[in-house]
Amino acid sequence: MRKYYLYSFGCKVNRYETQLITDKFKSDGWTLADKPEEADVIIFNSCTVTSEADKECEYYLRKALRLPNHPEIILTGCMAKNENLKIKEKFPTVKVVSDKTELYSKPKEQSIETFDNRSRAFLKIQDGCDSFCSYCIVPFVRNELWSKPEDFVLSEIKTLIQNGYSEIVLTGIHVGKYKGGLSNLLEKITAIPLEFRVRISSIEINEIDDKLIELMKKFPDKICRHLHIPLQSGNDEVLKLMNRKYTTKDFADKTNKILNALPNLALTTDIISGFPGETEKNHDETLEFVKRTKFARFHIFRYSDRTGTKASTSDNKVPSEIIKERATALFEIDAQKRAGFLKKNIGTKRKAVRAGRNKVLTDNYIEKQMEAADKKIFDIIIDENCRI
Repeated sequence: MRKYYLYSFGCKVNRYETQLITDKFKSDGWTLADKPEEADVIIFNSCTVTSEADKECEYYLRKALRLPNHPEIILTGCMAKNENLKIKEKFPTVKVVSDKTELYSKPKEQSIETFDNRSRAFLKIQDGCDSFCSYCIVPFVRNELWSKPEDFVLSEIKTLIQNGYSEIVLTGIHVGKYKGGLSNLLEKITAIPLEFRVRISSIEINEIDDKLIELMKKFPDKICRHLHIPLQSGNDEVLKLMNRKYTTKDFADKTNKILNALPNLALTTDIISGFPGETEKNHDETLEFVKRTKFARFHIFRYSDRTGTKASTSDNKVPSEIIKERATALFEIDAQKRAGFLKKNIGTKRKAVRAGRNKVLTDNYIEKQMEAADKKIFDIIIDENCRI
């Protein structure tokens, strides 16, 4: 029997699409190999959002090409669509599939019934971005805006719930651009008469409307008390250089409004350290902004050039050692934010679901190490052993 092996890199959208690829191979009679050495074909579902993502994928490609069983190697995903990387020159024997849908069993429908080896299910509702932030390669490799039809989304959610998944994570390349409105879709999702909850993977600050806030307030058991809202910088000059469509005041006003309505919400974010043109003063203002904003945690990215983006052509690059120092300062604040959010929640009861082996996840993004027998929603008490 033919065997396949899958490497999946990057975002939640990629993980969902990896499941679509898995379903295709299974329907064609393939069996998942336990390890690459046993596979007849290895598929790499790649990410190219950072230079580190490229390096990681290339490292595993080289390892696969040295395997004694000589499997067929297929590269798909965003790295396969990024022509600047010249993949075919670097890896002439690798089959490059730039159109990932060629590997799906249902390329137009794009739906799943299970999410293999996962206790929570990711559900892709949207694809593509046309924002062209000056640092981001994504609009160049995923430039076609697409939204899954509403009835498809609702049907897929019902199927996943009936198959045992109690948390559905709505994901996309730019979820806030969902055609017809994300809030309108969420309103219909909350009306599904089954036991489950839904989480929004990430959303831009200027795409959170009053209706979304009201829905989260009205349906605390259906919509997780967690929003991941990318900030990227706490300085208006840098935000403008990044081509972000808001100011720090816009961000502060909206997040204050959200947290006043939803005081137990976990507010998480992304921050880029050392963006071209960022001065020491700009960096200090970012530190002050994140200190006074009630974040629960943030992800810190050291700026890296993406060839083809506007930022990559800047003559005002920040030296790598300074980028590292600035990232370190942000990590220190991040640790304080995590500790503070956890302390505020210790002793409270929260709804949780299983989120991997011996781990559960609350609605407001707190993890606890414990066994959970099934995928149902249950109560836990937050204690000192939890983390966010």
